[in-house]
Amino acid sequence: MTKAAFIKQNGALAPCDDDGRELLAALKDDKEVMVEFHAPRNIRHHRKLMLLLQRIVDGGAWDGDTDSLLKWLKFATGLVDVVVSPKGRAFSYPQSIKFESMPQDKFARWYDRAIYVISTELLGGEECQALRAEIDRIIDGDIADRLREHDERFGRAA
Repeated sequence: MTKAAFIKQNGALAPCDDDGRELLAALKDDKEVMVEFHAPRNIRHHRKLMLLLQRIVDGGAWDGDTDSLLKWLKFATGLVDVVVSPKGRAFSYPQSIKFESMPQDKFARWYDRAIYVISTELLGGEECQALRAEIDRIIDGDIADRLREHDERFGRAA
């Protein structure tokens, strides 16, 4: 399956990037295609989680890497699938938080549970709040920098 980003404008889908334009250019006129819609998840929210995990590891509150911390968080928050064998033995494995696996509303609920677990089991509440505020400043500053660069590149006033 070929993936590309599109945006709805005036009742029609328009490509957002070169991948989408190339995909459309490769189609013959009047050719029928199947389209699967998937709205993207909030990238800032996902980046907050990843930065939070990295800061927890870097700060020494977790003895391992960010992957092991993420897996632990999935188990601690119940984001797991359980399979029972014919002999009654239960196996559990963590679910995915990939963009295509989890919509934004479900990610937001899970993120809130993850923050609760982090603040009650790894960090103190105040320490967790300070870390979250720092991450918000980093993410918001990064987005602001990108918007400024975009405006400068395309000649728009800041």
